[in-house]
Amino acid sequence: MLKANELRIMYAFNFMKSLQFFGALAVPFYLYRAGLDYKGMFILETIFSICIILFEIPTGVIADKFGRKISLFSGALGFAAGFFIFGITTWYPLLILGEVICALGMSLLSGADRAILYDILINAEQEKDATLVNSRYDAFGTAGLLISFPLGSFFAGSDLVPYRSALGLVFVASAIMITLSGLIILFIHEPKRIPSTRNFLRSGIEGFKFIFKKPALTKFSLNYAVISALTFFMFWFYQSLLMKNNVPISFQGVVAALCNLGAMLLLIATGFIQKKIGTKNALFLSSIIPAILYLGVYFIPGLPMALVAIFGVIMLKLFRAPMLTSLMNTHIESTNRATVLSGVSMLERVITAIFYPLAGILTDISLDWTFLVMGLVTLAASLFLRVGENQFRNTISS
Repeated sequence: MLKANELRIMYAFNFMKSLQFFGALAVPFYLYRAGLDYKGMFILETIFSICIILFEIPTGVIADKFGRKISLFSGALGFAAGFFIFGITTWYPLLILGEVICALGMSLLSGADRAILYDILINAEQEKDATLVNSRYDAFGTAGLLISFPLGSFFAGSDLVPYRSALGLVFVASAIMITLSGLIILFIHEPKRIPSTRNFLRSGIEGFKFIFKKPALTKFSLNYAVISALTFFMFWFYQSLLMKNNVPISFQGVVAALCNLGAMLLLIATGFIQKKIGTKNALFLSSIIPAILYLGVYFIPGLPMALVAIFGVIMLKLFRAPMLTSLMNTHIESTNRATVLSGVSMLERVITAIFYPLAGILTDISLDWTFLVMGLVTLAASLFLRVGENQFRNTISS
């Protein structure tokens, strides 16, 4: 019974934390409320990415020394405070502050929720349920996104309040829900554990360096980080693409929600797809198809191609991540697994941070040219970083 109650609290926490009503409105917010161009928008996101990298290791100390519950509560409050700033101001220095606070909050949340979930299962001697519990936890988070994205867009396009005001209010509403998630987590009973004495900074650096010690792991990691960073930008471009094709703001959240739903269905079918075409082919197709879809937007203007590209790139980005994570795990000893995977995540964030300003400058020149360049770069990366038979042979024998 104790385990069931604790898990319900965690599920409720992730659901409330995921009620992010601004999710499909970030680009309209920057363009029409804050009055920024794409370069200004992506500079803010570059700052956010850099702060995430800088905060990742220090915030791990808080979860380890003071408890996961404290880390989750503090992270939720920081996350909410950043969104609240976005909801009440358009002054650029304060938007920068909001990004920094959001990054701090996200860093405090990152990993602490999974850790406390596993601690709950260990305490109840139910570790065998870890996969099921993590899947349910993710499902509650996805449910929050599926509900909040359309609601936020419908509200912004409803004329209940002026459009510019609505773009701020969706951030305030999100901040309120995330604050409530922080209050919910206070009711959880954190299992007792032995605090770690490891040096987080040294562990983080070693995890990053370990990526480049094994050729196969290096190839998997670079494939993951580079392709993931390139396809990530569709999360930003799809809003601009829909606006260019005159899709009403009210329906943009529906598109975002359906992308997440489609990705869920694709993930469910992962085993079937791998069995039919093989993991190697699935990985290659999930990188080359987004490249073709980026190029398709440039060469075939119009809403039908835009929708195909939006759904295809986002769904395949989310689909390929678990496969590569599993492959990388076969090359990592259990004692290094957490730090090495953190190193891969850090590598992805570094690459994304490098691309942000370049994408902003290019998009200010031409959204069409941006898709052409992104398509060509993704195509080159897919071919150059393609995982070959040698890497898979090493994986099977390792």
